Amino acid sequence: MSEFVDAIIWIGRREAKVFHVSETEQIKLVIMHTSAKRRHHRADHEDGTKHAVDPEFLQSIVKALDHAGGTLITGPGNSKFELQHYMDQHRPDLAARIAGVETIDESADAGILEVARRFFRTRRHRHAIEPGYNARKDH
Repeated sequence: MSEFVDAIIWIGRREAKVFHVSETEQIKLVIMHTSAKRRHHRADHEDGTKHAVDPEFLQSIVKALDHAGGTLITGPGNSKFELQHYMDQHRPDLAARIAGVETIDESADAGILEVARRFFRTRRHRHAIEPGYNARKDH
């Protein structure tokens, strides 16, 4: 059986960071990705609504989660919900492992990692996740 680690994602409109957190709370930055497409908040929308996050950007984030167990998605705006929706639609196997979606304004690595440590420690979430495990139903 593969050893799974938890993952925390911080996602904004154009930048994302994916960290894996091991059983011993060792931290590893897996990806830091910046969307190649610049999105203007009001461009092409007469009503002033924002563009959706670039799907290629979301796909690159999801690729880093193949071996992750529980996943915490964080960020300051709606991009985290767009990522969750993308995972529901395109990778339901990984979407089932989402342990939480939290709003945090902190984008510095140390702040993100502290949120991850507190979240996974207080949730007593740590365990190897077998195929078919669904964090949304079991928690």
